[in-house]
Amino acid sequence: MSSQMRPPRTSPRSGPQARRSPIMVIAGIVLVIAGALTSIGVYSNLSQTQEVVAIIAPVARGEQIERTDLTTVQVGFDPLLTPVPGDQINQIVGLYAVADLVPGTFLSPDAVGARVSPTQGLAEIGVALAAGEYPDDTLLPGDAVLLVALPDRQDVLTTVTSYPATLVRITQPNASNLITVSVMVSAADAPLLAALSASERLALVLASREH
Repeated sequence: MSSQMRPPRTSPRSGPQARRSPIMVIAGIVLVIAGALTSIGVYSNLSQTQEVVAIIAPVARGEQIERTDLTTVQVGFDPLLTPVPGDQINQIVGLYAVADLVPGTFLSPDAVGARVSPTQGLAEIGVALAAGEYPDDTLLPGDAVLLVALPDRQDVLTTVTSYPATLVRITQPNASNLITVSVMVSAADAPLLAALSASERLALVLASREH
């Protein structure tokens, strides 16, 4: 019986293997190392804490800051934040708010300052205002206002004279809705305005608000 010749077996060829570019391998290693260093840096910053001053009571712009308005808290270190350090809290007491201070926020150094005092050519006067002589809208320190001279009861109103002023401080209305405000006015107008205020012949108008 004749044996038939079988064709030789051929082993299946594997497909071409992709070769990794050395540049890609190096880039991958660099990314892994960079990610690890970033994680280490973030962990290091989070593990470092600092004591800072925080606000716990609202303080309106222009109001004096009291110790009960502030506290200190421990927060994670962040080089992008520059709150007032906690050991300076007593140095803040007695200063004035340059902007409205909101509870639950950190105190920024540029949010406080010394009380605004009259500069050359300006004077500060107090004015008592009854209900109807000031707007119902909440007045805030820094508001630009007009003081309007009211006519005497015997005078016939023909012209209205007003004087520009800047609101410095304001008291809360009492039971009779009477308030007292301190305003910065021109030094030249101050004597007349003080006399009109003493005669209860001034009204206040809110002119503009930029804050």
